[in-house]
Amino acid sequence: MRPRVDKIGGFGNFLGMNRLTIEIEPEQHRQIKTLASFAGMTIKEYILSKTLTPSSAAQQEPADTTARLLGSPKNAKRLREAISSKTPEHLVFETMEDLKRALGI
Repeated sequence: MRPRVDKIGGFGNFLGMNRLTIEIEPEQHRQIKTLASFAGMTIKEYILSKTLTPSSAAQQEPADTTARLLGSPKNAKRLREAISSKTPEHLVFETMEDLKRALGI
């Protein structure tokens, strides 16, 4: 069976997967990327965890890395500053240690 071709992008629906596309400002993308990196996730993993996880299950699970790091007022302030700061270039962190080092944690 041949994959269906999307009329807009020319992409097929392979292996039953669907594609979701949203338009966001570059600054919003940077903020989401920072939060995802801080949580040790890809953007896709981060968005899915925030949108599809039932709130009762989230309350029962142990705190994730972001929640644990935000538990310290000093770290929370640094993360908020990093998210809100405007940077001229796109930053990518390979590991949580790289991100912590960049934030001075």
